Amino acid sequence: MKKLLFLILFFACFINAQNQANWWFFGSNAGLDFNSGSPVANDLGQLDTTEGCATISDACGNLLFYTDGITIWNRNHQVMLNGSGLLGDPSSTQSGIIIPMPENENLYYIFTVGDFNPVTGLNYSVVDMLLDNGLGAVIPSQKNINLLPDSSEKVTASVHSNGRDAWIISYAESNFNTGIFDSFYAFKLTPQGLDNNVIVSNSPSTRVEDRRGYLKIAPDGSKIALMNQFLPNGTPANNLGTGAFIFDFDTTNGSVTNPTELSFPSNLLAYGGEFSLDSRLFYLDLNTAQNGVFGERTLLQYDTTLPNYQSNPITIYQTDPLDSTDDVSRGALQIGPDGKIYYSNDLKNYLSVIDQPNNIGASAAFILNGVSLAPGTNVNEGLPPFYNAFFTPRFSFVEGCSGNPTQFTADALATCPNTTLLWDFGDSTSSTNTSTVINPSHTFVNPGDYQVSLTITTPLETFTIIDTITVVNQPNAGTINDIIVCDDLSNDGLATIDFSLVSQQVLQNNTSNNLEISLHYNLTEAQQDFNSIAPNTQLTAGTYYVRLDNLNSNGCYDITSFEFIIVNSPIANPIQTQYTCDIGNDGIETIDFTQAASEILGSQNPIDFDVSFYSSNNDAQNRINELPYFHILNATNSPFYARIENSDFTSCFEIISFDFELIEEPQIPFINDFEVCDDDSRDGIEIFDLTTIRDQILSSTTSNWDVSFHPDQASALSNSNALPDNYQNTQAIEQIYIRLANSGPITCIDIQPFTIVVNEKPVITVTDPVVTCPDDEVTLTASNNFDSYLWSNGETTRSITTTLPGIYSVTGIDNNGCTDSISTSINHYDLTQLESIEIEQFTIRSNSIKIDVTGDGPWQYSIDNFMFQDSPVFTNLLPGFYTITVRSQTNCNTLTVPATIVAAPPYFTPNEDGFHDYWQVTAIETEPDASIYIFDRFGKLLKQLDPLGVGWDGTYNDNPMPSTDYWYLVELADGRSFKGHFSLIR
Repeated sequence: MKKLLFLILFFACFINAQNQANWWFFGSNAGLDFNSGSPVANDLGQLDTTEGCATISDACGNLLFYTDGITIWNRNHQVMLNGSGLLGDPSSTQSGIIIPMPENENLYYIFTVGDFNPVTGLNYSVVDMLLDNGLGAVIPSQKNINLLPDSSEKVTASVHSNGRDAWIISYAESNFNTGIFDSFYAFKLTPQGLDNNVIVSNSPSTRVEDRRGYLKIAPDGSKIALMNQFLPNGTPANNLGTGAFIFDFDTTNGSVTNPTELSFPSNLLAYGGEFSLDSRLFYLDLNTAQNGVFGERTLLQYDTTLPNYQSNPITIYQTDPLDSTDDVSRGALQIGPDGKIYYSNDLKNYLSVIDQPNNIGASAAFILNGVSLAPGTNVNEGLPPFYNAFFTPRFSFVEGCSGNPTQFTADALATCPNTTLLWDFGDSTSSTNTSTVINPSHTFVNPGDYQVSLTITTPLETFTIIDTITVVNQPNAGTINDIIVCDDLSNDGLATIDFSLVSQQVLQNNTSNNLEISLHYNLTEAQQDFNSIAPNTQLTAGTYYVRLDNLNSNGCYDITSFEFIIVNSPIANPIQTQYTCDIGNDGIETIDFTQAASEILGSQNPIDFDVSFYSSNNDAQNRINELPYFHILNATNSPFYARIENSDFTSCFEIISFDFELIEEPQIPFINDFEVCDDDSRDGIEIFDLTTIRDQILSSTTSNWDVSFHPDQASALSNSNALPDNYQNTQAIEQIYIRLANSGPITCIDIQPFTIVVNEKPVITVTDPVVTCPDDEVTLTASNNFDSYLWSNGETTRSITTTLPGIYSVTGIDNNGCTDSISTSINHYDLTQLESIEIEQFTIRSNSIKIDVTGDGPWQYSIDNFMFQDSPVFTNLLPGFYTITVRSQTNCNTLTVPATIVAAPPYFTPNEDGFHDYWQVTAIETEPDASIYIFDRFGKLLKQLDPLGVGWDGTYNDNPMPSTDYWYLVELADGRSFKGHFSLIR
């Protein structure tokens, strides 16, 4: 609401506060019952949790249900109907917190936060206590409703300044999925449910990557404490918030501001924390270890009313560093219904107690073993957190304007058995200044401040709550004219309302110092001041309601309404540059804006939107000097401006500019007839390479134009039936059409005919091919029906003379430039060349010679160059030296080849008579590399002869060998060998 309504005065002996926090279930089956005024241990609880847990009782202290953030147990300690599968986690610091729905004693919201595995974020589920025969059940359609995709393990709640609504606060990311927690999110719970407006308070100086540690709010809601543990492998720049901080909290608008960092030794980690019941002192749990590891513990007290309190804590309790038996892990601190603060001791069977938490230092009376638990149960790290409204009885009210009823609502404590109450409205002029009705109304006739008190008497104690309310005259909201706005370019039916225009008309020129304006979707929400619409919210067309509140009152208001009309905005689709052909290329043409109008409209209905054209943006903005759709264009006219507007609401318009350009008209230069010569088929049909004509046309301009060829004028105009670049004519003389078009954004053309001609092909003849000897001279002559000649050897006369062999071609060119070519040849006989000689030898008279030659034959052969024969084989030759002569019958040349026949004599007579005294292979000197061996009949080597020596003299070791047969072996260098025998005759 609009005004701070925390209770000004509250008188009572704190034996018991309100009873919604009277039952605690935590740790391993541990339980406490505060209904007697002091905690009584029990083992009824079914939950077994490391950290997170939450419990709730009704206003009279009767247990309703409790949870570990995943499972809900009802008052019979059974799993509640549909009470499993919540998205908290027993290992989450503050797995859940339970908040009753304002003005509804049957609905309870359970807000849960999970840990990191998996990430479930902040969610809520709603329990209806009327279900399951009064045992309660989770409403299926309101289970695990997500509010934040990720959140730290922190959630707390504070009563709103109006004494009725609740703030639910969590610490999460400003940019989700980054894992960096740096923002507070405050959600307002009202009698109508969760308000859509979420209050986000960014706190970059306390950002942290570790999600562990408690978030606690002071009983009066003025302060909020943030405890962040340290992630050892975190990025330093992202962990400025490790430690503990106290912020200011605004219970009216839900903002968190002014972080103050609490000082403590650097080796300690912050986890739990709690404010004293008077909201002045703050107690901080510190430990040397984390994640359930035992270590040294320190409990500090900070007096938030002192200057620089953050730097001057008092140590309330500290373990002995030399005594490991007192080591314990991190722990939660939680204020109880009796005003004492309880402190968890992991795996212990007792809670520590700060007996007088409103006192400074040692007078706070810390008791290590303050409350013993039931046997078989123990404390772990966490304790159940509670809504701060549970620790201070209060009443709420909605102020009426003077002369109208103001509605009061008593604390639910007043509904408990054996409880009485008395209202005093502080209106001395009224005859009905008091009331014993639980939720009365009272009419204050005159404006002013009134001190209202409520006294509640229970069997245990008496509470007196006093508050001052301000009654004012009703504000008068001015009439708001219908607001007509143009939709954005998406035309999605969504637009924003100009709040300044609304405020101006509602206030009617009054100042807004004491007035506040809020915008609402419907009358009910305006009356309930619920779900106000934030500025710049995208809204649909319809009726909206404006509530005018006096800031000095939380219930005196006036409501007016108006129609919000959203007009379809035109979309100025881009207009492409417009073009027209410059006929005659004189720079002046009449242009048509019709195509431009079609482009800017696109798919929009022309009935709904009008399009007009202007020569300047100023004319278009002011709708003056509109141009006709047909306009004479010259070089100074462009750009143009098109305005598209809503036909009914001309103030909804868009303007875009575009250009209109003249395109040069192509002009075909004069083209001579395209003549070609017929080919060898002489059928008058040829392939015309039209690219030569294209190149001729394009060479006359620097423009990038398109040239095409067509069989007739109609095809050229329609740019159809284009002829291929390699066009085959259909008759010897034929007319076709050239189409010259620009290759720009529009087509401008010129069309001209031209003629193609196929000239007849002439015929040429030449001397027949001849074959001669290499030195013979030959004359070649072509026919005389041509203007010029070109021979393949470069000569240009009709006849040529040469001795060189080869193919000679000649081309004749007639007066049309047509040609014919023919070839002839001059060939030389091949000269005779030796291919091989085969010799049969090592015989006396059956030796032979065969000669093999190549060239142009036939040939004749002679061994004496006198007698010639046709056969290349000579037989019955004696060993010795020969000369073979070969002559060709072409008489071009004669070949002579030497030949030698080698053979072994059949005997020798070494008697020194001068005849046959030595045995040597005949003509062996022609084989100087040969090896000659002589053996006796038993294979004994007798002599190796030198091919160039005289031979064997018939001795062995200078002794004459006897007359008998001897064997020889001749090995030639080419691998051949010969063996045989001969006789030695004496």
